[in-house]
Amino acid sequence: MSMIEAPQNKTLLIRPGDWPVAIAALICAAMVALPVYEQFDWSEREEVTPAPPPAPVPPIRQAIPYAPAPGRDDRTPLEYVSQVFGLDDPDLMGKLSGIGPVFWQRSGSSIGQGSGALIAPDLVLTTAHLFVKDGTWKGGNSLLPIPPDPARGEIFLPACGQSYPFSTIEVGSEAPRKSLGLDYAIVRLKEPACDTANKLNVSRANDDDIAGDDGAGPIILNIGAYKFADLPRYIDHPLFADRDTSDRAKKYHVFGVRCRITEFTTQTGLSGGNTGLINTEGCDGVPGGSGGPLLVSRDNGQSYQIIGVANSYRPNSEFNNYTRVIGDFAAHLVRHLPGFSGVAAVQPSRTAPIGDTGPWVAMEGK
Repeated sequence: MSMIEAPQNKTLLIRPGDWPVAIAALICAAMVALPVYEQFDWSEREEVTPAPPPAPVPPIRQAIPYAPAPGRDDRTPLEYVSQVFGLDDPDLMGKLSGIGPVFWQRSGSSIGQGSGALIAPDLVLTTAHLFVKDGTWKGGNSLLPIPPDPARGEIFLPACGQSYPFSTIEVGSEAPRKSLGLDYAIVRLKEPACDTANKLNVSRANDDDIAGDDGAGPIILNIGAYKFADLPRYIDHPLFADRDTSDRAKKYHVFGVRCRITEFTTQTGLSGGNTGLINTEGCDGVPGGSGGPLLVSRDNGQSYQIIGVANSYRPNSEFNNYTRVIGDFAAHLVRHLPGFSGVAAVQPSRTAPIGDTGPWVAMEGK
């Protein structure tokens, strides 16, 4: 047996069979104590610059939606319409707070959606083609020649935070797609809307409302209610972060666009009465905006009046048509709005008395 002197004057006894273990321990200790040198390839090699980390993708969030540009969908949340389109009117939201999505139960779970605007505490102006098609009413589970049941319609007013069911529906024509100049509907609500939803006045469209070649003219706005999904750039907008997506009505919001009127056209109603259309440019109308108001301000934004109701659009273009407040349309409004402005200047071409036998059909609620 060999003896090895250990620290602290202690003697370690290592048996012959323990030598391999002792040698291995010494080698490990030396490897820990000695510096470790990396084997290096001395052949010439190219220096590689590490790639910078990828830039983070900014979320689809904007404090203010982008400014308008030709050929682009410029629909803007109502909260920003004044700023984006240079109207300089902080009260615009309040003035237009009586506008919202209109829903119509078609058949089963099918829901039709348009837009509408308050014109009295319990009256809404919208489109007729939301309720009828090709001369027949949309009733029950199929196309039936019966009046629409008002109980299947409602309007959601964001300013009130609730929906208001319909009591009666009156339409300008049983076949509005064949006579766009009568494509409007006057709906009475079962109860007046809340006071915070502003009522819009209706006005006859004047020739002076047509913009000149330089675009000069009164302020013209197209307002409609659309699904967020139709305008994906707003889905993650901070303004809508707290919306309740489980509520059908709150999936919609009111958007606006500033545009221009290019011309007026006239039509003959189904019973011979005169009606009219407004042709526009830059209104960016799409399905869902039908029934939304075309607004004019002739006093530099102090007030707005409805001069037309959205009824059709041209796909992939900025041109849209509106039922013009004139003729039989204006005469029909007088029945509900005795103080309707501009009606004295309207001269309907027909002489038949205004009543339920006119080019419209009055519907009573059930």
